[in-house]
Amino acid sequence: MSDTPENDTFVSGKHRIVGGRYILEKQLGAGGMGTVWKASQMGVGNVVAIKFLHDALSSDPGLVKRFEQEAKVSLEVTHPGAAQLLDTGRDPKTGQLYLVFEFVDGEDLRARLNTEGAFSFDEARDIALRVGEVLAAAHARGIVHRDIKPENIRLRRDLGGTHVKVLDFGIAKFRPEANARLTADGAIAGTPGYMAPEQVRAEGIDGRADIYALGLVTYEMMTGLPAFTSTSAPALLVDQMTTQVPALSARAPGRDFPELDTIIQKACAKDPAQRYQSAKEFVAAMKALSPPPWSSRARAAVAPANRATPLNIPPLPQATVVQSSSKAPLVIGLLALVGVLVGGGAYVVSRLARPAGLYWTLPRPVPTADCAGSDRYTPEVRQLSNAELERRLQSTRLVPPSTALRQVELLKASASAYDPSTRECTYRIMLMGSVATEETTLRATPELWGHTREVKELELLFLEMPLLQRWNVAQRKDVLAQIDSTFVATLTEKEPGDREHWRRQYYGVELTCEATDEVLEQLKAKRPKDCLNLTPR
Repeated sequence: MSDTPENDTFVSGKHRIVGGRYILEKQLGAGGMGTVWKASQMGVGNVVAIKFLHDALSSDPGLVKRFEQEAKVSLEVTHPGAAQLLDTGRDPKTGQLYLVFEFVDGEDLRARLNTEGAFSFDEARDIALRVGEVLAAAHARGIVHRDIKPENIRLRRDLGGTHVKVLDFGIAKFRPEANARLTADGAIAGTPGYMAPEQVRAEGIDGRADIYALGLVTYEMMTGLPAFTSTSAPALLVDQMTTQVPALSARAPGRDFPELDTIIQKACAKDPAQRYQSAKEFVAAMKALSPPPWSSRARAAVAPANRATPLNIPPLPQATVVQSSSKAPLVIGLLALVGVLVGGGAYVVSRLARPAGLYWTLPRPVPTADCAGSDRYTPEVRQLSNAELERRLQSTRLVPPSTALRQVELLKASASAYDPSTRECTYRIMLMGSVATEETTLRATPELWGHTREVKELELLFLEMPLLQRWNVAQRKDVLAQIDSTFVATLTEKEPGDREHWRRQYYGVELTCEATDEVLEQLKAKRPKDCLNLTPR
């Protein structure tokens, strides 16, 4: 890391100087690891991007190690199509670690997709080729990006065409270090909409996981829509493990292209052995394509307002607002807290929303003749019979019992459509995928801590543990009573058997929202981003 002077100062009372030479100008974004700022280098004028590790995390040895790993990885990736690391250091004023990258002008691919919809064939292919070439260079050095998605692909158009930069090797790993987990034990790193099946299962991965993600990104550029459109993180994870990528024409009528469908299907094969074995192979296949008949037509007329919202963090339904007895508006519904680690922080879906239709959509099953693929799951899951898997799924903590029962019934109905010789194994693979996804999600997400506890335990903890609000016991009981009368009662009118599920969910949320930092650390829980904001009456 570079040396940093102790006279860190402020310029005109507004802009902070970092490392004695970088003037912060404006914040560009924030993520699980920290914040990213646009800055200029004093005396030189170079514009740079500085990524800070959250000050609360800079003292965590494990996360500091991950941050240093990002620096090491970024220094190794020297391809002109990858954002270059310029400097590293520690801010003496805040103690925050930081990385200094070249500033990449333009907009990310996600923003372009949102505003313009599907790309022309030539431009989409060119972007896929450029990203593939960067990955080929990284993979040759043993580096796996692990988070290829539209948000990490930067575009800039000028008279020379479209320039492409791949950003953020922040959760990359060197393959030789694959056994040294930098994430929490059993956690998964990545973005649900673009994660390879082996990544979802928290298994060791290699460059073929990046090829899988690039296949999905290519599909999205060609159609303007994601391959998988489920609206919750668990459903997306199930899709990644069980659902085949649909044909281009299924998302963009008029863009039928069987040759490209074949390439994307191979890139996105569920079994890594069936994919392209290198990014070079994928690039070669894309280059060999002849333009389709529709390539000369104008961009696909898919207005952004009429498209499904692209899924990085899946949007949830709007909250339903009702009036309580005190006439104060209260939001009722499901607080979905589903996360996977992204660069040491948590990818979190965390909003108050209606329960209807929010959770798992039915994955389209993958035919299997001999239960091939069951070895992907843990021995504990594999040794369970179908009946035991059904019971495990019906007692899931992620969805209400009534929803879980319907899910099992839908899985059975879906499997019944297959040839009798493959039906049982198909159904079994679907069950195992659903059970494994729940286990992985609960294990990887501190925000879901309450789901692993019993209602009585949550109630006692809320009444006894130190809280930020310093409420007395009577006030705490009143808050729990409000949850029961306003939230739980409303949600269980039609499904009274779901009462304990919703009570567990809301008690857990209220406890983790109101508990002190010391309590959360003791419980190994995490404070949600969205809280009920209740006060005693």
